[in-house]
Amino acid sequence: MKKAERINDMILFLADKNSFNLKELMNRYTISKSTALRDVQSLEEIGLPIYSELGRYGKYQLLDTRIIAPGLFTEGEIYALYFALLTLKSYRSTPFKMEISTLELKYNQVLPAKLQQELLVMNKIISLEQINHSNTSLFLKDIVQGILRETVFTICYMKNQKQQSMTVQFVQLSSKFGQWYAKIWNLETRKIRVIRCDKIQELTETDIFEPRLLEELLKETTTFYQKDSFISFSIEVDEKGKDIFSKEHYPSMTIESYHENYLIKGQYHADEEDFITDYLLQFGQSVLQIEPLHLQKKISKRAIAIADYWQQL
Repeated sequence: MKKAERINDMILFLADKNSFNLKELMNRYTISKSTALRDVQSLEEIGLPIYSELGRYGKYQLLDTRIIAPGLFTEGEIYALYFALLTLKSYRSTPFKMEISTLELKYNQVLPAKLQQELLVMNKIISLEQINHSNTSLFLKDIVQGILRETVFTICYMKNQKQQSMTVQFVQLSSKFGQWYAKIWNLETRKIRVIRCDKIQELTETDIFEPRLLEELLKETTTFYQKDSFISFSIEVDEKGKDIFSKEHYPSMTIESYHENYLIKGQYHADEEDFITDYLLQFGQSVLQIEPLHLQKKISKRAIAIADYWQQL
């Protein structure tokens, strides 16, 4: 058995164990003690949390046996997982403690040589479009854990260059174009809101409010864009506008065919009017019609201000 195959089988063998010793590995794989030691070192290098205890045949403890073994996946699935994980390069921060270099090392350690070579070639011939943001979200892991544990937090949040304090329960975490967003339940206003995760300055657990069940809050999100405080809009665009929409749009927006053109529909909160104005400006002369009228006037006013600014440069 080749080393790569042996390491792969060891991962499966250890998946449901809390501890093992060198003698087990030596007997199972008919290898010497020195080879077993080198294999244990390889397991540590690919991320298995192992620590050793003194003894003739060396007892090892596994700190976390929740292991996902490559041997459980088909060749096509391994390719798909590899490139899916590479898309995380577009994020400056993620909810997971993971480095792309560590991922590649693990693949090199456990995959057969043929698959290693093919992944290397595929990495050269397949290009993934990525949008890199310089914004760092410091609390993504805390947010995910807070959602799962139904934890209430007090957060300090930057809005319009001013710091605000809110008591919230996180409900959902989503990403768009390299940027992380969270749906929160504000326990003071008793409303669902969407905030940018990189704007969170501080996050502290609190018990001043009783948390709500996650299932209840998820139901609240289904009517999030149906509340009276949200404003509906529609914008008719041409083919070029459709391409712009495809490259960048947000969860509250949809697009559909409309006569010979396309109709973009969506909703925004009254506080987000400046944001939606700047977003729609990028469609330029692709825009054929905008409703409601006050949004059209807002965009026109913003376009004139930008034109005046450029003339003064």
